[in-house]
Amino acid sequence: MYGSLSGNFHVCCHAEFSADTSYPLGNSQQSLDEIWNGQGYKSVRKAFLNNKIPTECKIACYDKEDLGSISNRQQVNKRFSQKIHLQQLTNLDGSVNNKPSYLDIRFGNLCNFRCRMCGPYASTSWYRDAHESSYKNVIDYYTDNDKLWSNLPQFIPYLEDVYFAGGEPFIQDGHYKLLDLLITSGYSKNINLQYNTNLSYKKYKKHDLKNLWAMFKSVSLWPSVEGFGTKVEYSRKELKWEDFEENAIYFKKYITTISSVINIYSITSMPNLILWCKKHKFNYFGTTLIEPPFLSVTCLPPESKEKIIKMYKKFCVEYKEILTNHDLAQIKSWLMFMKNKDDSHLLTDFKREQTRLDLLRNESFESVFPEFTSWYKNI
Repeated sequence: MYGSLSGNFHVCCHAEFSADTSYPLGNSQQSLDEIWNGQGYKSVRKAFLNNKIPTECKIACYDKEDLGSISNRQQVNKRFSQKIHLQQLTNLDGSVNNKPSYLDIRFGNLCNFRCRMCGPYASTSWYRDAHESSYKNVIDYYTDNDKLWSNLPQFIPYLEDVYFAGGEPFIQDGHYKLLDLLITSGYSKNINLQYNTNLSYKKYKKHDLKNLWAMFKSVSLWPSVEGFGTKVEYSRKELKWEDFEENAIYFKKYITTISSVINIYSITSMPNLILWCKKHKFNYFGTTLIEPPFLSVTCLPPESKEKIIKMYKKFCVEYKEILTNHDLAQIKSWLMFMKNKDDSHLLTDFKREQTRLDLLRNESFESVFPEFTSWYKNI
């Protein structure tokens, strides 16, 4: 189950922005029971069983696969392959008798970063840079939602995985409220925790994360960092590379994968991040960006794409002794996705937003990305 920052439930976070928001699978005013076997979920289950792909899933995953990129669908199918038998247990009306084993509830948009890939809907720090003036308070549909918390205990015995993302989960009260409930329920030792985090905090208020995590079966962190050094400091405003590196070492035993979104900001410094991950023995995974579309690597002009492909070919040859087949497959998928579609008409939108934010933040895209200056200044 995925409860989004908007208070609506969707197939997953990747499909959320491709979905018809007029018809979510449920909303925060309903109980989890009502949503899990509500009309929305039943319709999606029946569609898949009849080999009909929902539009949001096609855009979020199947279209990416057609362009050569690895999709979230493929990753999740590998991870949860042991659940395949549940398809055969689906009732004719699309309802199921089992409870969800995986829960992803987003406890608000409180966040201390202003990432350029993001916006005020997912970060309170973005309010100062937003076009809209209506953003004032934290958006949070779940932390004080009595209907959620009264129904949640019925689901806890069946949970195997609980996922947290943001905003920034390490500073969200709802995240700690759920951890406390899972611990007091007596089921925490059966539950794996997973996080996407900007990794900027070690402790928060009275909470010591390592002490809390000791009560769970396992903890897996997927720290978010797009690229390396000054380039990622530019795209993830408020991130300091030295702090990220220090905290990554501090939480090393919990880090499963360094998570990167492959976009215009990250594509040229990903080789440096890969080498950093190799040095510190971290796994990494890069997923190609879909939203906002003007940040996608598909927007790059043809001559820039060719230079990037040559750069990666040189990188792969130079470091062939340490690059695995998985590394090469990831790199290939990014480059195929980039090459197989031309969205260069969106570069005017890209420059408009960079110019606006550069003025607000006293920064310069051209200074940080000199490799892109030739086309950027001519837009």
